[in-house]
Amino acid sequence: MSTVLGVVLLSRNGARASFHQDPSSYAPGQTDSTPLGVATSHTLGTSLRSTYLTPTSPSFISDITPSNALADTKQIKILAKAGGEGPAVFDSAIALLQGLFPPTEKNMMKLANGTLVRAPLGGYQYVPIETVEPGNDRMLESWTDCPEFKKHVSSVRSSSAFADKSTEAQPFLRELHDFVFGRPATLDNIWNIYDFMSTQLVYNQTYAYRLPPTYINQARALADWHENAIFSSPDMNGVGNVAGRTILHPVLNAVERIAFNGDPLKLMLVETTYQPFISLFHQMDMIKEHPELAGIPNFGATLAIELRRGAPPDTRDFLRFKFLNGTEDNDGWQLLHAFGHRGDIPLTEFVYRIQGSAITSNREWGHICGVPEFATSTSSSFSVGGFGYEQLLFAMGAMLLLAVVFMGKKLSMRRRYASAAQSQITVVETVMTEKV
Repeated sequence: MSTVLGVVLLSRNGARASFHQDPSSYAPGQTDSTPLGVATSHTLGTSLRSTYLTPTSPSFISDITPSNALADTKQIKILAKAGGEGPAVFDSAIALLQGLFPPTEKNMMKLANGTLVRAPLGGYQYVPIETVEPGNDRMLESWTDCPEFKKHVSSVRSSSAFADKSTEAQPFLRELHDFVFGRPATLDNIWNIYDFMSTQLVYNQTYAYRLPPTYINQARALADWHENAIFSSPDMNGVGNVAGRTILHPVLNAVERIAFNGDPLKLMLVETTYQPFISLFHQMDMIKEHPELAGIPNFGATLAIELRRGAPPDTRDFLRFKFLNGTEDNDGWQLLHAFGHRGDIPLTEFVYRIQGSAITSNREWGHICGVPEFATSTSSSFSVGGFGYEQLLFAMGAMLLLAVVFMGKKLSMRRRYASAAQSQITVVETVMTEKV
């Protein structure tokens, strides 16, 4: 029997149209998904289905509804980032789910009149997706509108390392003049330069014929260096790791739910963008063993966090980390180790070592980022598709209050009815007396 109790998947969106971010604040522009992006996301979903939902797979999730049956939505949780690249992220999540839970003829029902009705599109399975909008919940986009993160960006760019890298890159950046069409060819703007070049290389044949073959690799190397410096920090709790610190909340929540025998959750997918991957790899000390992770993951990159039951005599729960750097990664899934472990890490140790860096609420995010309106928010925890502990207590208190009010009104009504009835009896008695 498989030892996989459940899995949490963090997946980057598929390929999309060109996308611009403000070099200083990382405020996002607009973009859309492309047929290529959703096609590769669908391929990823099919691969994940084969790995985790097929009973013959060594990584089949114990007790989950298998691939030959209808999806049990109580066992599944899907979160999708709605800010920034939101349209491409959402479309990627839809496409991935189409591969993970494809249409099936079993998605049908019999009506009272005997009519058989099948879901459209050949039995399409409608798996709920919860979108996370940064205007209401900073869980999946915590680096924008964050003054302290903006200060961190400025600090990185004023460092001697940045000055040295900028000097080193100047000859190449000057050569890019004819290939960036008026965009600032500076190290500050290198992410936008690389994203424009890579997008044109894929979708614009004329551009692809003109671009010298080494240019895209040089631009990618500089963009990797830049984004790794921006979305990391030597301190696990540093604001440079804010992207990883906020996404840790739903990850830890899901892992703990899977570990709890009374909870039906078996699989959670978080469809997001590239930033949290960089932070998490640094926070979990994976960069030391795998320096190639210090950069931008490819479209469709996926980090699988498997909760596994240990083999006797050590039957504790362990976490195994596997990384796929996009569907075109010929090396396949790569086994990663957290905090220097040479194998799976005990769940209790992992939670103990990393939970202190997790940002769990808008209020905490506001305090760390220096945003007063969020720092004083009454929201006690990010939404993770259900009530957090404090939210549950609040809901129970509200229900109790409503019950007390309802009972009070009911008793008051009973008193009024009793008073009215007594008045009627008095009137009847008076009439009877007068008649006598």
